[in-house]
Amino acid sequence: MNSEKFNKIVQGYLNNELSQEHSDKVDSWYETVSSEEVTPFTNGQHRDHIQAQIQAGITAQQPIVLSLPRKRKIRWLSIVAGLLFAGIASGLFFYKNGGLPSFTSSTAMSQVMTDAGEIREFILPDSSSIFLSGNTKLRFDRESFKSERKVYLDQGEAFFNVQHDAQHPFSVATGGLHIQVLGTSFNVHNATSRHQVAVDVQTGRVSVTDKEQQSYVLTAGKSLRYDAQEGLFTCFDRNAEYANMWTQGGFILDGVTFEELSDRMLSRYGVTLKTENLDTHNFRYSLLMPQVETVEQLMTMICSIHQLKFRRDKNEITLYR
Repeated sequence: MNSEKFNKIVQGYLNNELSQEHSDKVDSWYETVSSEEVTPFTNGQHRDHIQAQIQAGITAQQPIVLSLPRKRKIRWLSIVAGLLFAGIASGLFFYKNGGLPSFTSSTAMSQVMTDAGEIREFILPDSSSIFLSGNTKLRFDRESFKSERKVYLDQGEAFFNVQHDAQHPFSVATGGLHIQVLGTSFNVHNATSRHQVAVDVQTGRVSVTDKEQQSYVLTAGKSLRYDAQEGLFTCFDRNAEYANMWTQGGFILDGVTFEELSDRMLSRYGVTLKTENLDTHNFRYSLLMPQVETVEQLMTMICSIHQLKFRRDKNEITLYR
C-alpha cells in the first residue's frame, strides 16, 4: 500500500467515513504501533531519528485535532496524515516486518526489541510477563494471542512467567525448537550466532521439541542445551533459582567460552570485549555473582579466573596479561 492510499484511509477514519470493519482495523493497527510497550522502532537511534522527523512535521503541518472519544488515536492519525503529505513518514512505517496496515489481511505481528545493555519487562495480553535481556527480539500476533498463546523468540534471552490457562497452552518458537507450557516460569536463551538454545526451568513443567520431533520434558531445576547445527540435546540438573538470576542483577557463567562471555557482556551491559595478544581458544569461565554492583567489579572477578588484567575505554574492555 502506498502513502497516498494510506493517507486516504487515515482521512476517511478522521472523517468517520470508513466502515466499522475498516475502522476496527485502523484501531488495531494503531494499538500495535503506538502501544507504550510494543514499539515500531528498531532501536533507540531509530526512535530518536523518527521523533525528530515528527517534530519537524508538526511544525510544518498543523495537525487536525477532533474532540471525539478516540482523541488520542485521532490526534496521532492526524499527525500521520500531515507527515504523509510532507513525505517524511516512511521511516516510521516501513520498518522491518512491518509496513502500512493491510486491509486485506491480518495485522502484522507485534515486535518487542531491546538494545544492548537494556533489560526490559513486557506484559503480554494474557498478563504473562517476560523479562528481556539486551539485544533480544520477540514477536507475537496480538490479534490471535487470546486463542493461540504463541511467541517467537528470534534472538536473545528472555525469562517467562506464564499465567496458567489449561484451555490455551503457551508456546515459544525459537532456534528450531518448540517449547510448550500451561503455566510456569522458565528462561530461554537463543544464541543465534552460535546456533545454540538454552532452556532453564524454575517452576512447573516445560515440553521441548525440535524439528525431528525429539522431545524432552523438563521440570523445576532441570536445564537443556540444544545445538541446532548438530541436532544434539544435553539435559542436566541446575539450581532452579539460577533461571532468573540475571533479571535481579546477578550474573552466572557455567563453563562458557570467551565468545559466549563476550555475547553476555554485550547484551547484558552493552560493552564489547577484546583481547590483546591472548589466545582465548581454550578459555572457559565459571562464575556466580548474585548481585553485580559495577561492570568493573564483574570484570575483576572474570579476569581473576585466568590471571588477566583489563582496561576500559567507554564501552570497550580489553583483556591483557
